[in-house]
Amino acid sequence: MKWDEERLKILEELRSKGINPYPPKFDFTHTIKQIRDEVNKLNKKSHEPFMHNVSTVGRIGNIRRHGKAAFIDIFDEGERLQLYARVNELGEEKYNEFIHIIGRGDIIGVKGDLFYTMKGELTLRINDYALLSKALIEPPDWSKLSPEFRYAHRYVDFLYNANARELMITRFNIIQQIRTYLYNQGFIEVETPILQPVYGGALAKPFKSHVNALNEDWYLRISLELYLKRYIVGGFNKVFEVGKVFRNEDIDVTHNPEYTLLELYWAYADYKDIMNLTENLIREVAKKALKEPKIKKVINGKEYEIDLEKPFNKITMFDALSNAIGKNIESVSDDELKRMLDEINQKPRGNLYIRGFMIEKLFDKLVADNIVEPTFILDYPIETTPLCKPHRNKPGLVERFELYAAGMELANAYSELNDPILQDELFKKEMEMMKRGDEEAHPYDFDFVRALSYGMPPTGGVGIGIDRVVMLLTGVYSIKEIIPYPMISYKLVEEE
Repeated sequence: MKWDEERLKILEELRSKGINPYPPKFDFTHTIKQIRDEVNKLNKKSHEPFMHNVSTVGRIGNIRRHGKAAFIDIFDEGERLQLYARVNELGEEKYNEFIHIIGRGDIIGVKGDLFYTMKGELTLRINDYALLSKALIEPPDWSKLSPEFRYAHRYVDFLYNANARELMITRFNIIQQIRTYLYNQGFIEVETPILQPVYGGALAKPFKSHVNALNEDWYLRISLELYLKRYIVGGFNKVFEVGKVFRNEDIDVTHNPEYTLLELYWAYADYKDIMNLTENLIREVAKKALKEPKIKKVINGKEYEIDLEKPFNKITMFDALSNAIGKNIESVSDDELKRMLDEINQKPRGNLYIRGFMIEKLFDKLVADNIVEPTFILDYPIETTPLCKPHRNKPGLVERFELYAAGMELANAYSELNDPILQDELFKKEMEMMKRGDEEAHPYDFDFVRALSYGMPPTGGVGIGIDRVVMLLTGVYSIKEIIPYPMISYKLVEEE
């Protein structure tokens, strides 16, 4: 570890004098925020001290010396306070000690009197101080930090980048508002296992682990779905979970292998009910968390304003794709679908040229990225999911929607399949596709089929990507900006 040599010398000097540079505790009367709140209530801007014996804590941002006095900025929990240290109050020895041992990045406790400077700056004049934690690395120039450094050392980003801190506060507020909305709709928050003997609920490559006590390979969950549906079978009619899921997939501006997912299931509802719930949830969360339902978002260099107060658009997948290619997709032959994929250098799921897979891939590449306004894409080919109820009016399709906005998929929902015999058949088809090379095919889950066999009511369910919802509501470009600790090569961390 590369520590600052001068700071190490100060550390040794302090210890040689019997001073602990990392004491266990410091009692203080106010946080910086509490100081500001209390001063605002007093509404008194005196140049003479007006609050005495105030003590607080914070990290040093800047030190500006003026002869035998110094102004110091400290900050804590996003709040800043100016300190004033001078020989008059501290005495020459203690003042010189302060200037010698205290540096940027150190955490200190201070005690003193509040006053306003002639420039109108609220300031604490220090009568006493204590070093609480000596920083051994000089704080960086944030403006010169690369994104890679910021993501690998997020604690530094949070400390010195106010925008990163605000994004995290907004993220956690959004999650809180989602929970509150669902509680008010009568949903119960539940838990499901993260390690599972059979991964399922989505089409994705899993992360595999080994359980020594059982001598079995288990998997990090790729979805919350199948265990939440077991709650529905067990008589819980409205359940949700906000949790981490893990997919061994690409890392890019909209994907992180570990991400946060909301899934909810509602007995005696269908995908139309879930569609209304999803639209209302996102709109209400935006108003509560942002106080503003209009969002500015830059997509491909162009700024758009997305108004979440407007009703979300609705269009079928077939109609959306037909509009994009200028002809009815139902009239296009399988050979022509394959030619269209070859022209854009794309292959369908698992390199299997099944009609439904080809249509879905063409939609993903020709339509999805260009959807700006919140839009529900409805009624997918039956081949695309083994967990969805067949469409009540359209043979060959399923009752499924995905919600897109700002070129991103935000949600995926079904009228859930509750026919155990059909579920058995679809799982077997998925296993056949796995044998043919589809690494993302859904494995057969015997216990889930057994659960359905006890009887599951008609149910609607949805999965909503929390990270992408936060991206939408905050207008950021990269998913790494709104994940507290995004996945990044540890080699980058070691090199730093």
